[in-house]
Amino acid sequence: MRTIAIINQKGGCGKTTTAINLAAGLARQGRRTLLVDMDPQSHCAAGLGIPEQRIEMDIGDAMLAVGHRPIDPTRLLWRAVRNMDLAPSRMRLAGLEAPRGGLADLADKDKRLSAVLNHFKNDYEVCCIDCPPSIGLLTYNALAAADTVLIPVETSFFSLQGANRQVQTVKTIARRLGVTLPVWVLPTIHDNSNAVAIDLLEELYKRFKERALPLVVRRDAKLREAASFGQSILDYAPESTGAEDYHKLAVWVADNLKSRTSIAAELDDDITLEADEPTPPPSSIPSVASVPSVPSVPSPPTNEVKPISRAEDVARRAQEFLRRVALGKTGEKPPTFTPSPANFAPIREQPTLPTPAFPTGPTINNELINELQGSGGVAVATPPRASVLKLVETARPAPAPVTPATHRLLGVRETNQGVLFVQPLTLGDSVSIAASFNNWHPESHVMRANPELGVWELCVKLPPGKYTYRLVIDGQWCTDPSNNTCEPNPFGETNSAFTVSL
Repeated sequence: MRTIAIINQKGGCGKTTTAINLAAGLARQGRRTLLVDMDPQSHCAAGLGIPEQRIEMDIGDAMLAVGHRPIDPTRLLWRAVRNMDLAPSRMRLAGLEAPRGGLADLADKDKRLSAVLNHFKNDYEVCCIDCPPSIGLLTYNALAAADTVLIPVETSFFSLQGANRQVQTVKTIARRLGVTLPVWVLPTIHDNSNAVAIDLLEELYKRFKERALPLVVRRDAKLREAASFGQSILDYAPESTGAEDYHKLAVWVADNLKSRTSIAAELDDDITLEADEPTPPPSSIPSVASVPSVPSVPSPPTNEVKPISRAEDVARRAQEFLRRVALGKTGEKPPTFTPSPANFAPIREQPTLPTPAFPTGPTINNELINELQGSGGVAVATPPRASVLKLVETARPAPAPVTPATHRLLGVRETNQGVLFVQPLTLGDSVSIAASFNNWHPESHVMRANPELGVWELCVKLPPGKYTYRLVIDGQWCTDPSNNTCEPNPFGETNSAFTVSL
């Protein structure tokens, strides 16, 4: 049985949609397919019309039971469509990797899913694993059981920026597990009528070269409709573009499934994405008949400068201009960047920046000062002798000091409206809660600023039980300094904890 782990820490990239429809496409080819949901949000069950309240046994129960007691397939597996079964998850799966959750205490805690799949290896040909949007024991189990890793990447700026880090994360985990996993990047939710999306798609193929699949999943509203009706896109709208794209993906995967190898037997060049890696000849890139054409980007000769992105180009031009201003070469207004379709033409090589003939002089251009002031900055002109232009950020109004009455509310407490989180506003520019109740997602529960009280605040309704959490302050994870109740986590750090009794 070949196993594909579909992973991405970023939400909204089409990960679960890809898992469901890829599994359905493989099943339509007559391949006996198993879909495993390792995400505690249980979206695979919801997307296939399986109510969570009717699930008697989930994949977490099977991971704890394997090797200790028999697994009843009739209680675990659900027949979604012909040739395709689902091993579902439930919200309780989120507590499985927490301390005393059952999984973290086992000696083979990262091999439990492999043992479950080994139990069904003769019943299925292919297994697709929908991974959670976080790196923990559940993701480790998925990668330990996988033969191939598929990373859906939306053709948007933030998704493309995080794709490199995602590939390197998979590479690091695979090394720890002692295997080399073939990694593929799948462009998803692509709007082929948007100039920026087209530009980003070409950048994706430049960056990942042959590691990017030679097909694209286009944006299609039918994909969301299919999930709401509890069907795959192939059953709900077989004539749609989404069905066409996922059918081609299933064909490509079936033709290119590759088993993993040990690091001792094969170097991990398969997932090395260095900038100077030579592009292979077109004949070596896997292809599918009638696949939509992919932008072909020739590999630049080694004596050429590496192409840069449009954002980097604009930033460099701005930096060059400010450098010249600092040297006293002012008097000419900088060119403005006006978005237009022509601005989004693919960049084939790094442009040579022209050297404008700035007249020398000690004065500062008033038009430039006015323009910078209008863009949110404050231009400060020093005396003519210095001839330096500085940009000073506009100061934010100081928050109100935390009163003694408000100070008693800092931390976490149970109220009639729900669990109230309160932190001082001076803690950082942004504060959010990553916790066991939101699958440790750092962006799902962002705290709201209350300048009048000088605090960050968030109220969450939660069922009775024990929960652990961490504060995410300006992107940095830490324990709650106002909560003395802490527990160790599997990564050698501590989580803050609280209990809901209502």
